[in-house]
Amino acid sequence: MSPRLKISKYVIERLLKTETYETTGCLYGLMYDGTLLVIGFSLEYFENEKKTYSQLLLNLPAEVELCGVVKFCDTTTLDSKPKAILQDVDITDNPLFLIIDKDKEIKAHFLIHEKFEETSYDVFENEDIWKQFLHVRLNTILPLSCEATISGVKSVLQSKRKKIASGQVSFQINDSSVYLFGIASGVGVTGTSTEANIGDLVDSWNPEQMSKKKKYNINNVEPVSVNLVMKATKDMLSDKIVKTAVKMMTTQRKPAFCISMPLRVDTIAMVHRNTKLSELYSILVEATCRSLKLLESVLIEQLGQEGIGDGAGLRLPETFHYLSPEIGHFITRVVPKGIPDESMEKERVSLHEQLDLPLTRPMFRRGNAYIFNSPKLINPHEGIAPQNRGKIATVRGKYLYCHYMQDNFNDDGWGCAYRSMQTIFSWFKYQGFSTLDVPTHKEIQQCLVKIGDKPSSFVGSKQWIGSTEVMFCLDTLIGVQSRILFANTGSELLTYTPELIHHFQQHGSPIMIGGGVLAHTIIGVEYNEDKNETRYLILDPHYTGADELQTVLSKGWCGWKSSDFWNKTAHYNLCLPQTKPCV
Repeated sequence: MSPRLKISKYVIERLLKTETYETTGCLYGLMYDGTLLVIGFSLEYFENEKKTYSQLLLNLPAEVELCGVVKFCDTTTLDSKPKAILQDVDITDNPLFLIIDKDKEIKAHFLIHEKFEETSYDVFENEDIWKQFLHVRLNTILPLSCEATISGVKSVLQSKRKKIASGQVSFQINDSSVYLFGIASGVGVTGTSTEANIGDLVDSWNPEQMSKKKKYNINNVEPVSVNLVMKATKDMLSDKIVKTAVKMMTTQRKPAFCISMPLRVDTIAMVHRNTKLSELYSILVEATCRSLKLLESVLIEQLGQEGIGDGAGLRLPETFHYLSPEIGHFITRVVPKGIPDESMEKERVSLHEQLDLPLTRPMFRRGNAYIFNSPKLINPHEGIAPQNRGKIATVRGKYLYCHYMQDNFNDDGWGCAYRSMQTIFSWFKYQGFSTLDVPTHKEIQQCLVKIGDKPSSFVGSKQWIGSTEVMFCLDTLIGVQSRILFANTGSELLTYTPELIHHFQQHGSPIMIGGGVLAHTIIGVEYNEDKNETRYLILDPHYTGADELQTVLSKGWCGWKSSDFWNKTAHYNLCLPQTKPCV
């Protein structure tokens, strides 16, 4: 019997945007409760007869596997490449075959007894992914000590994977008393019932959260943390070992350079809330092995480069997790520490092309990495219920809500433009356009003094800045050009509605607006053509309270404002930061 089929809305939207035709792609998904859920796809190509999807699987969360083929054509006829892909599907006995025709109609088929049978599917809403699935993150350090050769690295890391896969590890969940460990009869669990599932366990830690209406979205993923514990080896001085005669042989070898470094294993698994803890053990083993393979590939690539063959100049591998709204699932990348993003553009372009992503903006630079457990609110506007009163254009990507009194710094009454600039700066960082940290008030003031815009006495003062100073700082610190708009009155702002919509569609960055003694951040605009009305999505930096989403939204510190929000007699300057196409 074939499984029920659900396809993530993220995947549906990406498939319908694909402009290629007569192209083959791979589908990735996971099984739960007799259901196959498709959560991702890639455009497939064979590079030097190497199946590129095999490597991509290592970048996906554990439990997500190759589940089928998608073809942009009008027929179910298979050529050799789709057949080769379908033969590699292990997650189900009935591989999935999707067809996207020229009219963008999606038809799904399961391969049953060597024949394709058309099947229906349900669209899995985006919110349900974050509500029904948990992400388990294992973060630990394993020592690496071996000869500084490709064969040496391969041998040692293969040995580590075998040791982990053979059950010689245990996993501690969330610094609790819950441990998972391998035993002869299967998997042992301490601290709770063997039949307990991961969802109920997580809910039991924060029962007060269950009574609240939690927002489930892509910027609110709280992974379950897991530690790895290696089992102790046998006592080398036990009677049995001491009484055993051992033959020893020594050989003379040429001296070799050695590698000795701590390998940080940082990996993610995606599991349904109903997954039993006894089933989680093998999932974590697979996640750990995927991470070790990614780490191995980075080390081997370096050792193959000229001048690093003896291990000199070898860089620690660094792991980053990405969760782009365009993709809807985690992608993990491991890169050599300290290598500039600019020098890895070729690899990023290849990944963009494989995932059918635009080549106009970064998605896999260091700054794009997902922010876990941020002390500041990220994208609070996403908690506002959609109203759809007209044409809407909003900020694209992640930003921090920066406001008065944050970071134990009292800027109440004078720092609103500084905070607006910090929000803009955070946007450029988390979109991958910059690697610099968000500047403090003092660093902003020092920048303006350095370029000659302010006297030295400006540093440490409580003097205001405006949109022009924001423009100077963005240009000086991160090389971002800005466009300045001037409005003599609040009413005149209405004439700029088309330009603001174009800005968010073209660049997607937050806009700083200053008028009189107040500064705000515009993160969206809406135009109702029938009523000739404009509304503005405002992020207000004058908020002085705690970073609690419910308070920020219910009190209107982030929300839609009518054109009456602007003072009819005050003049306004707007700073519109610009972006350049890049990867």
